[in-house]
Amino acid sequence: MKKPKKESQKCLFCTNNLSIKKGIRKNKNRTIQKYQCKACKKYFTLQNNNQISKTYNLSKILNTISNYNLGTSLRDNQNKIPKSTIHNWIKELKTDLPFNRLRTRIENIPKHNIIIKKRFIHHNQPFLYQYHNIKLNFAGKYKGLTKYLKHLYLPKNIFNKSERISKLSKIYLNKKLSEKQNYAVKLAKLALSITKDNKKRHNIIENFMLINDTATIAVEIPIYLYPNETNINKALTGHIDILQIRYNDIYILDYKPEPINKSQAINQLLTYKEALSRRTKIKKQNIKLAFFNNKAYYEFS
Repeated sequence: MKKPKKESQKCLFCTNNLSIKKGIRKNKNRTIQKYQCKACKKYFTLQNNNQISKTYNLSKILNTISNYNLGTSLRDNQNKIPKSTIHNWIKELKTDLPFNRLRTRIENIPKHNIIIKKRFIHHNQPFLYQYHNIKLNFAGKYKGLTKYLKHLYLPKNIFNKSERISKLSKIYLNKKLSEKQNYAVKLAKLALSITKDNKKRHNIIENFMLINDTATIAVEIPIYLYPNETNINKALTGHIDILQIRYNDIYILDYKPEPINKSQAINQLLTYKEALSRRTKIKKQNIKLAFFNNKAYYEFS
């Protein structure tokens, strides 16, 4: 006698068909079956006669939650998605998009004051510098960092008369890399589901982390070293991809798609560290360095 085929449902998050029943959820009106996706390991339920997973793709879900984390209320949602549906998405993704824990802190703040933006043309390329006003409050003991990010003094023409940090030849000794598990990899995977345009993935990942995690305080931060602060007697300039505060330490992160030139990444990040330390007076031992993509995360100091 053949065993009955196990019931499988399409995952709400990654649309994979491999899922298993994983307990139940009870409320006053009914008992709801919970499922776990074997592919992405997320839990989900089938609400509204299974219309959630059929109607909304992951990109729509993530963009909706991002708008919510930028101050849009569930009532004002422009896509007219039921509030209960969005609430379920937020609940299911609370571990992956932890800014939900801080969401109450922005309820009385105008949306344009949550993330501050400034555009630059440096090295004949556009850059969008952004910092998160609420998360920057976590930089309490780093007053020099707060001052730098909020006021951002840039010497006149320094970006037009300098060498790019990202183009430097190797000037540092090899560093021992430590491959670690980190939320940045998971966030990069989620962010890349929003766009298939490779030219946009860099900015999409930066924006996604700035909006939805609890650690990222700024992205595309202009940084520089004066000629007398370098060993090549020329000014050095660049832009830090991602700046985070974790457990009272500062983290400089650089997104590097495959294939990664690890020596170049190390060289670039160590120069950023030198520049950030000089501009903010943060001790170098308090600045950690990492580069990552949607597959791996490497850290050193």
